[in-house]
Amino acid sequence: LDFDNRVILNVGGIRHEAYKATLKKIPATRLSRLTEALANYDPVLNEYFFDRHPGVFAQILNYYRTGKLHYPTDVCGPLFEEELEFWGLDANQVEPCCWMTYTTHRDTQETLQIL
Repeated sequence: LDFDNRVILNVGGIRHEAYKATLKKIPATRLSRLTEALANYDPVLNEYFFDRHPGVFAQILNYYRTGKLHYPTDVCGPLFEEELEFWGLDANQVEPCCWMTYTTHRDTQETLQIL
């Protein structure tokens, strides 16, 4: 098998496996710059550990695989934005089918600031 070209990502206790080439699809992001010299790499387990939201990460990894970023409806907007920022992704890449749901929280936050 092709073990040298795969990487294991442990995000919040959930293990994900992907090809290194998949993670290079979106340059200048945290996942595109993984090296074994990073502090979060565990040579014993041969995996990278990130103490982040595993549910949101599933959508983020899917974005690398498909080129389409979907908004998970089971998390609030600010949490999703926080995760995108951590992984180095642009919120403006959210797919049109999810855009209205995603931007609703922004409008609500702006309204609350005015009040």
